[in-house]
Amino acid sequence: MRCLIFSILSMALLAVCGMTAQIRIAYGLESPNFLLAPVPTDKSETQDTAYLTITYSYRYRASEKDDSLSNEDLLDLLIGENYNAFYSRNLRELDIANTEEIKKTMLFKVPEPYYVGWDILRNNSNNEEIVTNRLPFSEQVIEYEDSMPNLIFAPLEETDSVMGYLCKTAMCDFGGRRWKVYYTEEIPLPYGPWKLNGAEGLILKALDTENNFIFEAAGLTQAPRPILRYQWNRKRMSVREWKEFEKEMYRNAGMFVRSTGARVLIMDNSERGHHRLKEDWSQYYNPLERD
Repeated sequence: MRCLIFSILSMALLAVCGMTAQIRIAYGLESPNFLLAPVPTDKSETQDTAYLTITYSYRYRASEKDDSLSNEDLLDLLIGENYNAFYSRNLRELDIANTEEIKKTMLFKVPEPYYVGWDILRNNSNNEEIVTNRLPFSEQVIEYEDSMPNLIFAPLEETDSVMGYLCKTAMCDFGGRRWKVYYTEEIPLPYGPWKLNGAEGLILKALDTENNFIFEAAGLTQAPRPILRYQWNRKRMSVREWKEFEKEMYRNAGMFVRSTGARVLIMDNSERGHHRLKEDWSQYYNPLERD
């Protein structure tokens, strides 16, 4: 989807959840969609050093009828002694580039609408996690703390190969969905993509049985990398508060975008060439964690 950034307009007060002032930007889109705004990456704290990075191709539905799972992003799982991190590689690299470009020219590139806007920081000592969710058209992020689920894996007889590693398979239930996972005992680590942890080996592939999501390992690197926590404009919610807020944000997407202060124009063939995003627009909502 093509996106045009028309101009940086003014400082606008973000009304939703007591959000703070930010630069107001005009976006020109070919069709309505949520887009993420750039966030700064020049201030951070190092939580740990990862000794292993697994890159997953993550495919998921763009609409209810999208059986081919056309949305695709690359997500990195960084594994350290004390902490793990899981986030969009594409979005993180773009944030870093945008941080430098904004300092030089006040210009930036808009993330693709399919880039994943959430990330997870896991404390391996107590299995607690911090989940960060970036709000569309805003520097505001919402985060919640939760305990990693204690998943029960039912083994299957099927085996397969992922990235050349022999994988056993199992089924588990989590978040209102049933997942089939492919894990390898050749890498005896109880981790995997997203919140899918606890198998008897690294999970290299996972898919839900309703064909909504697929995680599949596409790369493995043993070079050390810092696990960072950026100094962003964070607001805390409980898990329940976030899930209720997220559902309403998608259901009333047009009103939410208006509340951010962003000016979103939909390009058309009218005399003016565009029209304002309608307040009654709703965005397709299909969360990984359904309940």
